[in-house]
Amino acid sequence: MRQSRESLIDDLVADLRPVRRPGRVAAMLAAWLVVAVVYSIVIIIATGPLRPGALYDLVRYPAFAGETLLAIAAIVALPLAALRSAIPGARRPLWLLLVASLPLALWVAVYVIGLWYPAHPVSELGNRDYCIWQAVLFSLPSFALILWIARRQFPLWPRATALLAGAAAAAIPAELMQFACMYVPRHILTHHLTPILVTAALGAAIGPWVLKSRSAVPRNSEVSIH
Repeated sequence: MRQSRESLIDDLVADLRPVRRPGRVAAMLAAWLVVAVVYSIVIIIATGPLRPGALYDLVRYPAFAGETLLAIAAIVALPLAALRSAIPGARRPLWLLLVASLPLALWVAVYVIGLWYPAHPVSELGNRDYCIWQAVLFSLPSFALILWIARRQFPLWPRATALLAGAAAAAIPAELMQFACMYVPRHILTHHLTPILVTAALGAAIGPWVLKSRSAVPRNSEVSIH
């Protein structure tokens, strides 16, 4: 075997990294959800009280509990789609975007319908003056964490992956604001759910830069790879 070919093989082998449970994201998803949810709960409570009676309202108003279940479905579907899109050979990003958008769309629809038929009594009790900016800022650490996890895969569609990651990170504080801020459907649409669009757009903008592909082969300076 020629020396040049041996060097090329050495380069290829040097780039190999062991991957545990390739193509499976359940453990990563669970870890991220635990960290992101716990962090979001802590930061929400640390910056202000929950709306009085908000947790009991889950029992008092079944429609509010159903709305919360839709939010939880979206909170799980979005990061799952983000992590799946970072794995080569997984579903195309458009398909993942459509699947993840379904529970999110149903969740948003609750408040659109709520403009006329709210799932919870409309009240300004618990109003937070800067809830829209809190929701955006509180999502950034979780956003950075899921981008770091995605980058450890091999994202071929960085813009779509980061868009889903941004939406996933903001969905958690958006839902928690349903317990920490006032319940007014119009306010919820403009101040609690808008941050999901903001961080998703941020992800689409920075995705190609943050999730740029790693070099597949460390070039041996002494040997041409061709």
